[in-house]
Amino acid sequence: PGSHRGPTHDHHQDGHFCGAMNLASADVDLSQAEMILGRAGACSFHHVRTVHGSAQNRSADTRRLLLYEVAAADAWPLMGLRDGFDGFEANMLAGTSTTAPRIVDCPVRMPLPAPKRGGSIYESQTVVHARYFDFNPDAGA
Repeated sequence: PGSHRGPTHDHHQDGHFCGAMNLASADVDLSQAEMILGRAGACSFHHVRTVHGSAQNRSADTRRLLLYEVAAADAWPLMGLRDGFDGFEANMLAGTSTTAPRIVDCPVRMPLPAPKRGGSIYESQTVVHARYFDFNPDAGA
Protein backbone atom coordinates (compact mmCIF):
# COMPACT_ATOMS: atom_id res chain seq x y z
CA PRO A 1 0.00 0.00 0.00
CA GLY A 2 1.21 3.48 -0.89
CA SER A 3 3.85 2.38 -3.39
CA HIS A 4 2.17 4.52 -6.06
CA ARG A 5 3.38 7.58 -4.14
CA GLY A 6 6.99 6.39 -4.30
CA PRO A 7 9.58 6.42 -7.05
CA THR A 8 9.09 5.16 -10.57
CA HIS A 9 11.00 1.88 -10.53
CA ASP A 10 13.29 0.63 -13.27
CA HIS A 11 11.80 -2.14 -15.44
CA HIS A 12 14.95 -2.76 -17.48
CA GLN A 13 17.43 -5.62 -17.52
CA ASP A 14 20.68 -5.77 -19.48
CA GLY A 15 19.86 -2.38 -21.00
CA HIS A 16 16.43 -3.36 -22.39
CA PHE A 17 12.87 -2.94 -21.12
CA CYS A 18 11.73 -6.27 -19.64
CA GLY A 19 8.44 -5.33 -17.94
CA ALA A 20 9.59 -6.36 -14.46
CA MET A 21 11.45 -4.90 -11.48
CA ASN A 22 14.48 -6.31 -9.74
CA LEU A 23 13.21 -6.08 -6.16
CA ALA A 24 16.69 -6.67 -4.74
CA SER A 25 17.92 -3.37 -6.17
CA ALA A 26 14.64 -1.42 -5.96
CA ASP A 27 14.64 -0.73 -2.20
CA VAL A 28 11.04 -1.90 -1.83
CA ASP A 29 9.63 -2.81 1.59
CA LEU A 30 7.36 -5.82 1.03
CA SER A 31 6.50 -6.22 4.72
CA GLN A 32 3.22 -4.37 4.17
CA ALA A 33 2.38 -6.05 0.84
CA GLU A 34 -1.11 -7.46 0.53
CA MET A 35 -2.17 -10.47 -1.51
CA ILE A 36 -5.26 -9.81 -3.58
CA LEU A 37 -6.99 -12.89 -4.96
CA GLY A 38 -9.72 -12.87 -7.57
CA ARG A 39 -11.91 -15.57 -8.99
CA ALA A 40 -11.59 -16.52 -12.65
CA GLY A 41 -12.64 -13.52 -14.71
CA ALA A 42 -11.85 -11.00 -11.97
CA CYS A 43 -9.95 -7.83 -12.71
CA SER A 44 -7.86 -5.35 -10.78
CA PHE A 45 -7.46 -1.62 -11.15
CA HIS A 46 -4.37 0.12 -9.87
CA HIS A 47 -2.20 3.16 -10.37
CA VAL A 48 0.54 2.67 -12.96
CA ARG A 49 3.24 3.15 -10.30
CA THR A 50 1.78 0.65 -7.80
CA VAL A 51 4.29 -2.14 -7.18
CA HIS A 52 2.41 -5.27 -8.28
CA GLY A 53 2.98 -8.75 -9.62
CA SER A 54 1.31 -12.07 -10.13
CA ALA A 55 2.31 -15.69 -9.92
CA GLN A 56 2.68 -17.82 -13.02
CA ASN A 57 -0.47 -19.13 -14.65
CA ARG A 58 -0.42 -22.86 -13.91
CA SER A 59 -3.68 -23.76 -15.61
CA ALA A 60 -4.05 -25.07 -19.14
CA ASP A 61 -6.14 -21.97 -19.95
CA THR A 62 -4.43 -18.83 -21.18
CA ARG A 63 -4.35 -15.82 -18.88
CA ARG A 64 -5.92 -12.95 -20.72
CA LEU A 65 -4.75 -9.41 -20.21
CA LEU A 66 -6.59 -6.24 -21.08
CA LEU A 67 -4.86 -2.95 -20.34
CA TYR A 68 -6.77 0.30 -20.29
CA GLU A 69 -4.57 3.33 -20.03
CA VAL A 70 -6.54 6.23 -18.60
CA ALA A 71 -5.16 9.75 -18.31
CA ALA A 72 -6.37 13.32 -18.12
CA ALA A 73 -7.19 15.01 -21.44
CA ASP A 74 -4.17 17.29 -21.08
CA ALA A 75 -1.73 14.45 -20.23
CA TRP A 76 -0.35 13.76 -23.68
CA PRO A 77 1.53 10.50 -24.40
CA LEU A 78 5.29 11.12 -24.29
CA MET A 79 6.02 8.63 -27.07
CA GLY A 80 3.64 10.30 -29.49
CA LEU A 81 0.12 9.81 -30.76
CA ARG A 82 0.19 6.26 -32.14
CA ASP A 83 -3.15 6.71 -33.91
CA GLY A 84 -2.70 10.40 -34.70
CA PHE A 85 -4.70 13.26 -33.25
CA ASP A 86 -8.02 11.79 -34.43
CA GLY A 87 -7.28 8.55 -32.59
CA PHE A 88 -6.35 10.52 -29.47
CA GLU A 89 -9.65 12.41 -29.70
CA ALA A 90 -11.64 9.21 -30.30
CA ASN A 91 -10.33 7.74 -27.03
CA MET A 92 -11.49 10.70 -24.93
CA LEU A 93 -13.67 9.36 -22.10
CA ALA A 94 -14.47 12.65 -20.39
CA GLY A 95 -13.33 16.23 -20.25
CA THR A 96 -12.40 18.62 -22.98
CA SER A 97 -9.54 17.97 -25.35
CA THR A 98 -6.75 20.48 -25.62
CA THR A 99 -3.70 21.15 -27.74
CA ALA A 100 -1.89 22.54 -24.68
CA PRO A 101 -0.44 19.53 -22.83
CA ARG A 102 0.13 19.81 -19.10
CA ILE A 103 3.80 19.62 -18.19
CA VAL A 104 4.66 18.86 -14.55
CA ASP A 105 7.67 17.51 -12.72
CA CYS A 106 6.86 13.80 -12.67
CA PRO A 107 9.20 10.80 -12.58
CA VAL A 108 9.02 8.88 -15.85
CA ARG A 109 10.95 5.94 -17.30
CA MET A 110 10.58 5.18 -20.97
CA PRO A 111 10.22 1.50 -22.05
CA LEU A 112 13.23 1.85 -24.33
CA PRO A 113 15.31 0.29 -25.75
CA ALA A 114 12.56 -2.10 -26.77
CA PRO A 115 12.27 -5.52 -25.10
CA LYS A 116 14.50 -8.32 -26.38
CA ARG A 117 11.32 -10.39 -26.74
CA GLY A 118 8.13 -8.53 -27.58
CA GLY A 119 4.54 -9.24 -28.48
CA SER A 120 3.11 -9.10 -24.96
CA ILE A 121 4.18 -8.14 -21.46
CA TYR A 122 4.33 -11.85 -20.62
CA GLU A 123 6.70 -12.48 -23.53
CA SER A 124 8.89 -9.53 -22.49
CA GLN A 125 9.13 -10.96 -18.97
CA THR A 126 10.40 -14.38 -20.13
CA VAL A 127 13.97 -13.02 -20.15
CA VAL A 128 13.91 -11.85 -16.51
CA HIS A 129 16.77 -13.28 -14.41
CA ALA A 130 15.41 -12.55 -10.90
CA ARG A 131 12.03 -14.16 -10.27
CA TYR A 132 10.00 -13.55 -7.14
CA PHE A 133 7.42 -16.28 -7.71
CA ASP A 134 7.94 -19.97 -8.43
CA PHE A 135 8.44 -20.51 -12.15
CA ASN A 136 8.04 -23.69 -14.17
CA PRO A 137 8.66 -23.21 -17.91
CA ASP A 138 6.46 -26.24 -18.66
CA ALA A 139 3.41 -25.03 -16.68
CA GLY A 140 0.33 -23.38 -18.19
CA ALA A 141 0.43 -20.45 -20.57
